Amino acid sequence: MRYGFIAVLLATLLFALAAETHAEPARAERIAVRNDSGRVDAQAGVVSFMRSAKADATRPVTFVIGGGPGSSSAYLNLGALGPKRIAFEGAASDRRPLLPNDESWLAFTDLVFVDPPGTGLGRLVIDDARTRERVWSVDGDVALLSDAIASWLRKSDRAGALKVLVGQSYGGLRVPRIVEALHRRHGIAINGMVLVSPVLDYGWRYHARTSPLALMTLLPSFAAARMEKEGAFDAQGLVAVQDYARTTFVDDYLKGTGDHEALQRLIDRVVAITGLKRSVVEAVQGRVTEDLFAREAARQSGKLTSSYDPAVTGDDPDPSQPRPDFSDPFLAGMKAPLTAAMATLLRSDGKAPSLPYVVSSEVVFENWHWSDGHGMPESVTALRKMLALDRGLRVMVAHGYSDLQTPYFESMLILAQLPRFDGRIEQRQYRGGHMFYSRDASRVEFRRDAEAFFASLTKPR
Repeated sequence: MRYGFIAVLLATLLFALAAETHAEPARAERIAVRNDSGRVDAQAGVVSFMRSAKADATRPVTFVIGGGPGSSSAYLNLGALGPKRIAFEGAASDRRPLLPNDESWLAFTDLVFVDPPGTGLGRLVIDDARTRERVWSVDGDVALLSDAIASWLRKSDRAGALKVLVGQSYGGLRVPRIVEALHRRHGIAINGMVLVSPVLDYGWRYHARTSPLALMTLLPSFAAARMEKEGAFDAQGLVAVQDYARTTFVDDYLKGTGDHEALQRLIDRVVAITGLKRSVVEAVQGRVTEDLFAREAARQSGKLTSSYDPAVTGDDPDPSQPRPDFSDPFLAGMKAPLTAAMATLLRSDGKAPSLPYVVSSEVVFENWHWSDGHGMPESVTALRKMLALDRGLRVMVAHGYSDLQTPYFESMLILAQLPRFDGRIEQRQYRGGHMFYSRDASRVEFRRDAEAFFASLTKPR
């Protein structure tokens, strides 16, 4: 009798586990988007995963958007959120089989990965200069993606579901603006935003060269990269670097290079923080950029460092050149594996997918229209407005400690300038770089925090 009870218990647990990990096959489609004259000139690409083939109008649904501009959502799909994932370590030509993703968000939300025209499954229907200027622009892109999301919600009868938007990198700039556009253009309210390694305000990244703003935000990420390299990561130790960066570093920087004592103090501290050779830091008078760090951090061993994840290095193609032309070891190294994996994911009945999937497009990036008539692109204004308008809206900002592309300290300083909004903005840091979820431990933590975030969206205000 006792063994029979154990057998029933095991069967129940196995059934529950199967239910937890089961997902319908990926659904690939394109959503037509019309221009101001009513013509369909572009299509957004969509890859979606549902818990069940039977529609559930109340189940949470999450829309996931990539960055770039010109990058697809494949990184988040196969790296963190989707039901399948691939290993992010290895050579570019290594075979990366699809693996079950135990940290998939499908356990608590359906997933809709949306890619704008030119990336993923998205495409231009009318490929002319006028369409490119409209679609591949800051404002046009936001309008197009909001229209595509609204169209999907209507067609799928999910307007009443709890709705969350996730955006990575430039997608993190997109998301608050899309939330505002959905409300303004379609009368759709979003419950939550998850901004992954976001750039919130390009004004911070591309400030005047005489300003310490961009350099100070990088110092804690340099320190995290050095700690990882030395096998001595210490999150608490980064707090001291943050305090230095926003106080003494700025003070000594603003005293100028003519103040010998201030300059020497700055150089001494930057050498200690970065771990770079003193001669390198002296040559730039303590003004270390992410490109310089990526070039010099591992140069003594004949390597280049990724600015997306400094733990990843590649061979130096031209050691004799101080600024060689090289592809980022992490980002460029993942393009081929992700392209192959997405083709496998979208394969049906053993046949190759009929819709080609573009992981990243240089054409989109090179043709992007950055100016929206309001200076450097930013989403802080939209973030403020929507949090003030909707007391139910919550935001989670997630960063990798050692990401040099979108430093976590930059977001921390920007968010500190916003009103408290009843504590509805939270920021989380994880070990790793721009795609911190490529690390198993960080992916587990990220999934745990995301599930708690979703649970908070259902709590009464």
